[in-house]
Amino acid sequence: MPELEISRIHDAYAERGECPLCSVMTTVETNYLRSFRGARVMAPEVRVGTNRSGFCPEHYERLYRGEGKLGLGLMVHTHLAELLPSLRRELQAALTQALGKAPGLLARLRARRADSAAGGLAARLRHLVSRCYICDMLARDLEHFCFTVLYLWQRDAAFPGTLRASRGFCLSHYAALLHKAERMLRPEELRGWLGDTVPLEIQSLERLEQEVLSFTQSYHHTARGSPRDAEERTALSRAVQKLSGRMLRLERGLGPAPAEEQDHLS
Repeated sequence: MPELEISRIHDAYAERGECPLCSVMTTVETNYLRSFRGARVMAPEVRVGTNRSGFCPEHYERLYRGEGKLGLGLMVHTHLAELLPSLRRELQAALTQALGKAPGLLARLRARRADSAAGGLAARLRHLVSRCYICDMLARDLEHFCFTVLYLWQRDAAFPGTLRASRGFCLSHYAALLHKAERMLRPEELRGWLGDTVPLEIQSLERLEQEVLSFTQSYHHTARGSPRDAEERTALSRAVQKLSGRMLRLERGLGPAPAEEQDHLS
């Protein structure tokens, strides 16, 4: 059975945000970023993984923004050292394929060969850029959190009421929950899950549509000139979170920015 994260899920629901999974995933991601700026970069099993996959563009940027650039430098160096031999061969092979091995080839055949070489190399580079050690860890964590939500909905008599009283989920995490529910729940349970969550999602999206409208209207020349209360001030960031699954700086109770954001702003 996958690992349960019951206390984290209960704490996330207590925050009464737009999506409890956004809350726990943001905390986990922040903790990972902090750990990779510290001693974690020297752990052998971590270095094996980061040497192989590196990080995605977003996590490279967020790691670079913070302190502890020596650790990032060590990881980038050994990742490049492991990547370079195979990538050099692939780059050279693409060039060789594009140019052809014998003189006098038809121009049309050479053009087709160049197109094929460029396309294959582009696909390989896109794959390399998309790999990320932190994203892989977050994917495993999300699987655990989705399992826990569904487990509580099945086993905890009080949890369905907590869920129905919440603001639902962002679209990204709701998709992950639906995928997990399809594999984990029996048909009659899946019908009950959809009965609890689909109306909740519709109500949440309708509410946000009106809140964002109020946010935009507050800037109209005949209105007050700026959003009035916390709900109105955070309407845009909460709507973006609902659509994207990413919590923005203005969210999380209007508190201070996370540590990596503070590093960037200072």
